This record gives sequence, C-alpha cells and structure tokens, in this order.
Amino acid sequence: MPVHFNKVVIIGVGLIGASLGLAGRKRGLFGEIIGVGRSKANLDAAAGMGAVDRYAHDPKDACKNADLIVLATPVDRILSIGREIAPLLGKGSCLTDVGSVKQALVEGLDQAVPQGVWFVGAHPIAGSEESGAAAGRPDLFQGARTVLTPTRSTNPEALKKVRSLWEGVGSIVTEMDAAEHDMILAAVSHLPHVAAYALVNTLAGMQDRYPDIPSFAAGGFKDITRIVGSHPEMWKEICRMNKKNILKMLEKYTETLKGIQGKIEQDHFEELGRLFEQARGFRKGL
Repeated sequence: MPVHFNKVVIIGVGLIGASLGLAGRKRGLFGEIIGVGRSKANLDAAAGMGAVDRYAHDPKDACKNADLIVLATPVDRILSIGREIAPLLGKGSCLTDVGSVKQALVEGLDQAVPQGVWFVGAHPIAGSEESGAAAGRPDLFQGARTVLTPTRSTNPEALKKVRSLWEGVGSIVTEMDAAEHDMILAAVSHLPHVAAYALVNTLAGMQDRYPDIPSFAAGGFKDITRIVGSHPEMWKEICRMNKKNILKMLEKYTETLKGIQGKIEQDHFEELGRLFEQARGFRKGL
C-alpha cells in the first residue's frame, strides 16, 4: 500500500510541482500540502485548482514538521534551496527533488542534510513545453518513468517511501547511479532540445532572405521542434550543469550528421537509405 505523508511541502509549484500536488491528493497520498514560490499569481492558481492547501513565499516558513519536502524549482536553484532549508528539517523528514540533472544535486544534498534527515534524488521524466501551476494535471506521471538515484548513504526506508510516492502517482520507477542518469538524459532529452533549438535558429537565420519561410513550416517541422517552446532559461542551466555529457552527445550527433552529409556528397544514396531505414526501425521500438 502506498505511503501517506501527513504534511508535504512542494517548493516550486510549476508544472511538475502542481501536478504532484494534484496527483498526491487524488491518490490519497498527501494530507496537508503547502506550496512555496515567488509568484503570488502562480501560487494563487495552484491553490485555486487544489494543488496546494496554502502557500508561503519563504521556504523556511513552511518546512517545520514536514514529512516530505519536494524541491521542484528550476534545476539551477535546487541545490541552493536544499542547502538553505536542510538545517531546519526535523529528524525523520524526507527531502527529495525532481531535477533533470542528478549528479551535482545528489552529491551536494547528500552532504547538506543533517543526521536523521534523508535525501533521495528523483527525476520524473514527464512534462511538456507548458509551464506554471495552471498547466498541472493529476495524470501527468501516469505511465511515465521516474528515476531514483540512491547512493551509499541513502536511507533504505526513505528510498522505499520515495519509491512508493512515485509508484503511487502512476510512475514506472527505476533506480540508477546519478552519473549514469546524466549521461542517458543527455542523449534522450538534453541533446534533442539543443538540436531543436539549432533547427529553429537555422530557419530564423534564413528569414532575412526568405521573409515568408515560416509559413512553409508544416507539421513535420513543428513536430520536431515542439520542445523549443520549453523555457529557455531552464535549458540554459541544464546545459551548464550537464555540460560534459551534453558535449559528448553533441560530438556523437555531429559525427552522425557528417556521415549523412558524406553519403549525400558522394551519391551513396542506397547506403543513405539503409541509414534512414535503420533509424526508422529504432524509432518504432521507442
């Protein structure tokens, strides 16, 4: 049976934070839910839709006696806020996050939490290009994968509780090393976003010569570049925090593009077709 948390604090009530509040309430996993954020309008929206019961602007005002604290801010703020609130947390409380880059966060927060407080790194691989509490929905995590990144110092009971939480809101939970997570996410998430930004900027760079070029971008281009609607500031910080792995993936991607370019330059279109068919087959298995 899923674990129940009597008092939950969600710091950062955007798409993920609001969706977690809604899902946890719907599934009966949460008692009182307190949201923490900077924007009153966003917090009012979260309270109005039932994602939180009440809210505060200062995380230090909300965390007293909390069973579960979820760091759901943009990834670049998770570590600093976690370090700020860690000394205030009571024994037995559980701290977790939803950051899409894990190694730096896990290493930093493992060291920051005091004795008797437990941190478990987590990353729900769910979301959309929309942002803010108003985009939240209780089924966001249903059938989505959530990665937990325990370390040698992770408390087994806390790990069990966080696993139960994510399974309770419908996620398929996987555990892996934080460094492995960052490499895999660089390939399947971070690289595609960078590539999509590059595609759109390529088109934008042609607009001086072809002013009407955006009107010719049909469904295929829009499908491929939909994720460019995600928040640019967030993706800038993800690139900063996972720089090494993203650069490795960009090198691999560049090699692949050069290979395709070479097939076209050398009129090796049968070989090119086989490359496309190989990609098509792999895509069908996703």
